[in-house]
Amino acid sequence: MTNDISMDMIDLDRYYGKILTGNYSQELKDKVALYINRLQLLDEIDMPAIIYLAAWHGSNKTIWYEFVSKQFTRLMGCAPAEISGAFRNSVIDRREYDYADNYIYIQKKVVDKKELYSSRKKIRLETRKKGNTEAVYKLLFEKGRAVWLKDQASIESFQTDQIHLSLGCMTIVTKEMEAAEDKERIAEKLKQIIAEPGD
Repeated sequence: MTNDISMDMIDLDRYYGKILTGNYSQELKDKVALYINRLQLLDEIDMPAIIYLAAWHGSNKTIWYEFVSKQFTRLMGCAPAEISGAFRNSVIDRREYDYADNYIYIQKKVVDKKELYSSRKKIRLETRKKGNTEAVYKLLFEKGRAVWLKDQASIESFQTDQIHLSLGCMTIVTKEMEAAEDKERIAEKLKQIIAEPGD
């Protein structure tokens, strides 16, 4: 097996995916087992970072999680098997990183639920081409509580199985994004004041 990782080295009580127990190639199963073993060890440290291993089939719109960290379940407030749907239903904004002219821009793209659903296939095709993804999500929870997450992930494709793996890490950037939004609002207000005709 890859790096001598075997199924007995994985805590199957914390495994909620379907690749390891499904009819997939040994190459894919070995890679998933390797990733899960390492992620489970990292999760024991109980880091503030939200680590995960997601997967999707090339012809399917549904993403599922092969691994979710304890931090992810705490944030979403649901069981690991329910996180995919809970995350999808909580997202109200997605913004992509754009690297140009040696500067980093976060493209402001506030989208409604309908646009988010229709853009998922395009997003997955683009991330597969690039081999990675970097975006910021705004999640809205009960009582109006909003959380911003920066998501960075590498994408790996397995053509035999038509499966794509996303090995990722999310960090909470709520304070930074709220500060950026406040700055934008103040700048816009100043523009309006300057543009107003004098008395």
